[in-house]
Amino acid sequence: MNALILHDEDQGVGSPALVFLHYFAGSLRSWVHVAGNLSRAYRCLCVDLPGFGRSPPMSAFSVDAVGRTIAQHIASRRLGTYVLVGHSMGGKLALACAADPPPGLVGVVLVAPSPPSPEPMDETERARLLANHGTRASAEQTLRMITRRLIPAEDTDICIADNLMTSAEAWHWWLAEGSRETITAQTERVACPVLVMGGSEDPVIAPAVIATEVMPRLANASRTEIAGAGHLLPFEAAKEVSDNIRTFVTEQCRGAMRATP
Repeated sequence: MNALILHDEDQGVGSPALVFLHYFAGSLRSWVHVAGNLSRAYRCLCVDLPGFGRSPPMSAFSVDAVGRTIAQHIASRRLGTYVLVGHSMGGKLALACAADPPPGLVGVVLVAPSPPSPEPMDETERARLLANHGTRASAEQTLRMITRRLIPAEDTDICIADNLMTSAEAWHWWLAEGSRETITAQTERVACPVLVMGGSEDPVIAPAVIATEVMPRLANASRTEIAGAGHLLPFEAAKEVSDNIRTFVTEQCRGAMRATP
């Protein structure tokens, strides 16, 4: 069976490469500011995950299956050394990929990550989302609910358009199944340095969730919190996210790079 071909955008040069995985109902465009900042020093590969953006859906979704698809895509790009950067849903998928990665992984950055245990989600909100795929008013409501800092109108337009572009298959899989999956055993195999970022006012992945469901599962992790920010950190706090990634790569990934053939 042929591997699923994912849509991506590649910019910049420099090592390690940074591979960006977006949030639920987003696309690679959610990294426009962060990758734009970091591509001055690093190669930045932003990926549309299966069923999101311009990538086709999978015939059978699971967190592990999507993780394998990401790993296959990374291997096909021949990046050399690289760091996985995953936001929200993309964080959980980054952990699944990092548990059995293609060669060259030297670090993982988790941005407001969905935890490796089932994501705590209000069941009324889950039902609202499941019932309103492709509804603009619902997409606008969601954006208001999950942000705490004001984002520019052009970024709002990206978020709404990406939400409406999400395939029905990917939408229903993540809400009904993927967000509820447990990959704690796989996560314990992640040996490289990990940076975990969160917003102090995040209503989706609260600081307490990171403290209890993410940090204890990781053997080599550090944590930072961005004051006053909600869930959409790549839009709400692009400079802070970029600066934290740059510092992490410089200070934490050097040893892993030296050890990588």
